[in-house]
Amino acid sequence: MKSMIEIRKTSIVDLDTDAVVNAANEALAAGGGVCGAIFRAAGYQKMRAACDAIGHCDTGGAVITPGFDLKARYVIHAVGPIWIDGNHGEPEKLKSAYKNALDLARINRCGSIGFPLISSGIYGYPVNKAWADAVAACAEYIAEHREAAVHIVFAVLDDHVLKAGKEAVRRAGAGALAAAGRGDWKTKPMPGKTEYFVLARSFSDDEMDALRRGHIPEDMGDKWFWYMEGSVLWAHRSWTGYCVYRIDFRKDQRHIVTVNRDPEQYESAGIEEDRMTLNKLLDRWTETPYDSYGEWMSETYDALKKAGKGNG
Repeated sequence: MKSMIEIRKTSIVDLDTDAVVNAANEALAAGGGVCGAIFRAAGYQKMRAACDAIGHCDTGGAVITPGFDLKARYVIHAVGPIWIDGNHGEPEKLKSAYKNALDLARINRCGSIGFPLISSGIYGYPVNKAWADAVAACAEYIAEHREAAVHIVFAVLDDHVLKAGKEAVRRAGAGALAAAGRGDWKTKPMPGKTEYFVLARSFSDDEMDALRRGHIPEDMGDKWFWYMEGSVLWAHRSWTGYCVYRIDFRKDQRHIVTVNRDPEQYESAGIEEDRMTLNKLLDRWTETPYDSYGEWMSETYDALKKAGKGNG
């Protein structure tokens, strides 16, 4: 597994990461925003009792509790700074909160962790500065702990905040760590006309890393855009944006594939052709690095052969 940073438009309480981070206050009391949502989703009384038992956490620090009713096994409560003017140690304290949270995740054997954009709510930290310090802290931590790979997911609900985060990753030169996500390419949803089949196939950790990282086309000749959200992969044709495949990955290696069956969007001779085509695509997509030109040549040859023009 390789470390990566993903920014996803979703509620943090819906993440299925090993741990999620609460934007906490020093008293570890239930608050509004992210903090209130996490307390409610985890079970208010249980989370309050766990936090009361700890009692306090300094700004820049982090503590850990069970996740209780959340999908995540743990909640890491990280205390970010209140923004004054940027000259009162705010950047250092914010980066410390992120790194201490990541440390707790590593110590507790968490391979994935979900963050909100700490301090950017009622604590008043400017969004662009909050992103710059968050991305820097995560990238520094990954560089300092190469032996402990971690999948970092930032959960945001606002499109402006999402866009600012992706720009911060690019500006920081952390693009090699970034995973593709919804919104990185123009897409259209899966239509109502679909068909399903089971894809029996196992994937190594490195192959799943390649799929989780996704792919953003470099130009319209680069045929596929794909990304993952949790255990679901979405594959879109780059030039139309149509969603052709949805793959729901399962631990038993019997993955559920949904195929576009709108004849105006995608043509196929049937399930067996789709199974063969998708397996070829997955062979390509799990290569490191991904060879989009080689895939284009392969698809073009297959199309010509199917039309009876590929033998000369």
